[in-house]
Amino acid sequence: MQISHKTINNAINRKFIRPLKDGCIYNVSKLENERRTKHHETISLLKQAHKTLINVDYNLKSYNLVDANTLLRSSFEYIMMAMMIQFDENVYNEFTTLGIERDRTRVCEIIDKFRTHMNEICELAFKDINRKEKLSMLTELYDKMCNFTHSTLIVSTVIEINSQKEKEIFQLLIYQNYHFLKMLLFVCLKYFTNDNKHYLELGNVGITYLFLLANISNKIQEYKIDFSKYNDLLYYDKNVKYFEKDKKETEKLNVEINEFKEEVQNNPEKFYEELTNFLK
Repeated sequence: MQISHKTINNAINRKFIRPLKDGCIYNVSKLENERRTKHHETISLLKQAHKTLINVDYNLKSYNLVDANTLLRSSFEYIMMAMMIQFDENVYNEFTTLGIERDRTRVCEIIDKFRTHMNEICELAFKDINRKEKLSMLTELYDKMCNFTHSTLIVSTVIEINSQKEKEIFQLLIYQNYHFLKMLLFVCLKYFTNDNKHYLELGNVGITYLFLLANISNKIQEYKIDFSKYNDLLYYDKNVKYFEKDKKETEKLNVEINEFKEEVQNNPEKFYEELTNFLK
C-alpha cells in the first residue's frame, strides 16, 4: 500500500495536531472559571505551560534547538507543579514559600508524586502503564531536557551542528517530546473542565507516532547521517555508561517496533482497517 507523504501529513494534522491544538486552546479558556481547581496558582501554571509550548513550537520551526528544550523543561515543570498543588496541600504549602530550601517541591519529588495521580487524571491514557514505567518515562524525559538546558556537553555539541539536515533530525526528535507534553497538558486541562467535545483517539495517537518515528528513521538513512563524528565533542570515552544506557533505550524501542510489526502481520486486516480510517 503506497501512501504519499502529503496524505500522511494531512491525516496527522487532521487526526492529531489540530485536535490537540484546538482542545488545548478551548480548555485553557475554560480554566479561569473552573471551580474544581483548589488554587488559582494551578490555573496560572497550566495557562503558562500552554503559552510556553506555543513558544517551543516557534523555536523549533526556527531551529533554535537549545532554547526549545529549555522551554520544554519549563513547561514540564509548570504542568507537574500545577497538578501537585491541586492534589497535595503539603506541596502547596511549600510552593507558597520563597527560598531555595526545597523538600516536597523538588522536581524529582514532584515527578514521583505526579505519577501516582496519572490514572486519576486520565485512566484511558495511562492505565496500561505501571507505576515503575510511569516514573521511568517521566524521569528520563526530564533528564534529557535538562541535558539541553544546563551548561552541558550536549548544549555545546548542538551549538557545533552546522548541517541543516542534522538540525532537521534533532528538530524532529525534539518534536516527539513536544507532542508528549502537549498531550499531557491536554489531559490535565480536561481533568478540570470535563470537556467531552475535544478528544484524541488513542489509535490515532499510536499511528501518528509510528509515522513520525518512521519519518525520522527514513531521513537518517536518506541523509546518510553518522552521529559518531560527534564522539570527540561528547568525550565518548568518559561517558560510555551514558551512551550505553541510551543504546539500551534504542534497543528497547526497536523491540517494541518489531513486536508491533509481528502484531500487524498476525492481524493485517485489523491494522489495515485502522490505517484506512486514520487516512480518511
